[in-house]
Amino acid sequence: MFTAGIGAVQRYLLRHPGHALLDIGGLAIGLAVFIVLALYVKYETSYESWFDSADEVYIVRDTWTLPGTPPNTTPITMGGLLDQLRGDYSGLVGTRIWPANAAVNIGGQVASEPVALADASFFKTFDWPLVAGDPATALQAPGSVVVSETIARKYFGTASALGRTLNMGVGDRTGAYRVTGVMRDIPGNSMFHPTASSSASISMLLPMTYDPAIQPNWYSWSTEQLWTFLRFPDDSAAKSFEKGLPAFIDRHAPSSAGKPMSGILKQSLLPLRDFHLVEPADRITVMTLGIVGLLTLLIATINYVNLATARAALRAREVAIRKVVGATQIQLILRFIGEAIATVALAALVGLTLAELALPFVNSLGGTDLAIAYFGWDGILFPLLLLILVVGTLAGIYPALILSSYQPASVLASDRNPAGGRSGVLLRETLVTLQFAVAIAFAIGTAVLLAQANHVREADLGFRRDGLILIPSFKSSSLDPSQRSTILNSFRSIPGVTLATQSDSAPGDSSTTSAMNIPRPDGLKPDPILTLTDIGSDYFETYGARLLAGRTLGTVFGSDDSINEGVTTGAVINRTAAASLGFESPAAALGKTVLAGDQRTIVGVVDDIRFRSPHYPVPPMMYLFRSRDLVNPIAAVRFEGADPRSVIARLRLAWRTIAPNVPFAAVTAEANLAEAYWRSDEQRSRLFALGAGLAVLIGCVGLYGLASFSAARRMREIGIRKALGATTADIAGLLLGQFLRPVLIANLIAWPIAFFAMRTWLSRFDDRVSLGVEYFLAATFLAVSVAAVTVLAQTVRAARAEPARALRYE
Repeated sequence: MFTAGIGAVQRYLLRHPGHALLDIGGLAIGLAVFIVLALYVKYETSYESWFDSADEVYIVRDTWTLPGTPPNTTPITMGGLLDQLRGDYSGLVGTRIWPANAAVNIGGQVASEPVALADASFFKTFDWPLVAGDPATALQAPGSVVVSETIARKYFGTASALGRTLNMGVGDRTGAYRVTGVMRDIPGNSMFHPTASSSASISMLLPMTYDPAIQPNWYSWSTEQLWTFLRFPDDSAAKSFEKGLPAFIDRHAPSSAGKPMSGILKQSLLPLRDFHLVEPADRITVMTLGIVGLLTLLIATINYVNLATARAALRAREVAIRKVVGATQIQLILRFIGEAIATVALAALVGLTLAELALPFVNSLGGTDLAIAYFGWDGILFPLLLLILVVGTLAGIYPALILSSYQPASVLASDRNPAGGRSGVLLRETLVTLQFAVAIAFAIGTAVLLAQANHVREADLGFRRDGLILIPSFKSSSLDPSQRSTILNSFRSIPGVTLATQSDSAPGDSSTTSAMNIPRPDGLKPDPILTLTDIGSDYFETYGARLLAGRTLGTVFGSDDSINEGVTTGAVINRTAAASLGFESPAAALGKTVLAGDQRTIVGVVDDIRFRSPHYPVPPMMYLFRSRDLVNPIAAVRFEGADPRSVIARLRLAWRTIAPNVPFAAVTAEANLAEAYWRSDEQRSRLFALGAGLAVLIGCVGLYGLASFSAARRMREIGIRKALGATTADIAGLLLGQFLRPVLIANLIAWPIAFFAMRTWLSRFDDRVSLGVEYFLAATFLAVSVAAVTVLAQTVRAARAEPARALRYE
């Protein structure tokens, strides 16, 4: 069956290369899109599958539910949580990861590397493979370090790194660290990869240390510092342990307002494998891309079925002769299904080639490192063979049934091939309608996704992001307050720099912010929770915030400085905070005093500043000025009339003269926001647009082939109409109407589906575009225009044919 199918495909390629290109090309593109998007979905859903114990590891999460606020869940816990858990649960297996940065000094050059402090039980919890060293003892001795293969090659070349030393500064400790282990490089689809945005990225591991003198909040439940991981043999054991966490919290956490802490704090266990797509919106987006791949393959299959049924009439005499010489209907069905499977196999080979060629482009577009594995447990060959059989059978079964049903006598007695009748025409129009319904829905979705991505890029964030550079290395614990002050003053003297400031929060980055209930001045309940942010001099001026009422904060107002504890100091709130505190307008808030630790007099109100993801609303904010001693501050520099790269070079030079042993890191505010909050959505939107565009292309390929067949079938009708006086325009209009009708009907199917899908997707964003009718009209216009252009050449050529030649056709 399959051998005969191969021969039939060869004859088809030689006799009808144009039609063969449409058939095989459409299927190949559909299969390529399916393969690439299937690889992407597999990549996104296989995080942490690279080590054996991944299914047994769980992340401890805190969920705070404070009065008047929605629940807030974080995977960061207090530092001493694991110590207290081990005190109550003997034999508990777990570890902590405390992200940090190391200043590695090699030959007088200082480089910054992401590191993590971890317990000695790290490798017992994670079961990560080591290429050198003993995992049981690698993190036991103070001053030891476990490095990745990349770090080992970077600093030691091809020589063995085991037993070598690295001179590093980590926190307040500077000295030689001895390499006690080398671990395999972490793959890209891991929350621990050095470039991951989870804050748990790892390239080196150091032993966890705790000093109560410098870490007084180690056992403070309201201070979240690090990641806590636990390992259980199975899910039932994890769930059983989780049930006891409320009682554990009440045993160890202080009561809140006379009530058990478990009333406002819940702890839960999240499987490590689920962390990457823990947000429902992220899961929906990834699954949507998988659906795009499936629907694109479906469109390609429908396209093949459509063209095959249209071509079936051309093989009617072949079928009749085969039946006359003894072929049974079952034999014919198997033969034609074999031809379909052979065609799909050829298309799969072409599609696989297209996928390989497209992967570098897709990886750059989607920020991934996808690769096709052909052999092994995750190889593509067996699934591809199965896909060929399924798609080939589904694509060939209906044309096979149509062809095998022709009666030899009626076919051979007629001078024309059967056209399939009204049912054949209806089937082809139905398939074209389905194709374009999916394509139009894709087009609408693409337009909305791209509009939202552009809106996020261009939206008013409440501050000037252009001309703004952030220096996250400013929060290094290796810098003392005197050095920070000297660095800021040095920055201000650089040509092109107009302002410089520091704060514990910055666009796309946060360091040490806190939140607390602030009683409303009018006494009404519930009290809102305001996020408190410490800022330095010229903060609002540097960021270009809009002052709505009052004044800003600074050293010129001595009463503003929050280092003066126990006295009333000035504070600035944002627009949302003013509304949350019950003020009718920003001006009405001025001069009012609220309790936020100490008494705070509101001296100014600024417009909302969005430093966080557009998915979430801007929280009520209170800004407190500190002239010194900010905890882990981030510096920001405003510059004018210069290229950011040249300004960063000058900042680096100034930095090295003051803190040569501390690595310098700077990034524009725009780039930091994009990396932290926008890039993932943009990458997925581009992949969606790519898949949707190719789905539309496949639909157009099918429509072109169908138009070519239909025009050829109606040559006599066209000749008669022209002989009776029809003009070329009349004939072209008739044929165009035939093909545009299913496209227009497709809109009635696509519009409601796209509306509900995109409304659901946009609900993920606090700051979003409106779902206007313009997206739907634009997609309809595009679909109709593309369909018209696709069939125009065929219709005009058929309409311009000479009546005499048309009447002699066949």
